[in-house]
Amino acid sequence: MRKLLLIALLGSISLNAQETETPNRQNDIMLSPIELIAAPLLNVSYERLLSKNSGVGINGMFYLGNTNENENSGFSQISPYYRMYFGKNYASGFFVEGFVPITMTKDSYYQPYYGPGYSYSTLNEDKNTTIGVGVGFGGKWVARNNIIFEASMGVARRFGMDKKYDSPIAGKGMLGIGYRF
Repeated sequence: MRKLLLIALLGSISLNAQETETPNRQNDIMLSPIELIAAPLLNVSYERLLSKNSGVGINGMFYLGNTNENENSGFSQISPYYRMYFGKNYASGFFVEGFVPITMTKDSYYQPYYGPGYSYSTLNEDKNTTIGVGVGFGGKWVARNNIIFEASMGVARRFGMDKKYDSPIAGKGMLGIGYRF
């Protein structure tokens, strides 16, 4: 009986040793300060780590400024993504991703009208939402105290544009700093 209990105890210890532990910190939040300083563009990202080699997340880019005093343009892009990591550490190192950019643009402009002896202008707004499919790559590094650094870029093909001068290409990038919690 003692031998049977000893074998069962050793078997359970060896089974527990083979299980891989998932770290408690499964969430990354990131901000790209360069775009915020250089252009009034807020570029933020959140990622939920699924395993050592994969994660899902969402990236948002929001334009915060005006082009000039006569024209007001709004731009925002939200991109859900899936990443595969190839590094030795948990969810870090080189990665490739697939993403779906949802781009919303708003252009406001004044349309002048001229008549015999009078002129006036009206404010017009054009809103457009497109969706696309893209791929990207980059690297993520985890430093001390769960501070993370990321450098990444991606390009996508947009569908559903209604203007000839809109670009069929959408991009996203991150040169940011964040925190893993």
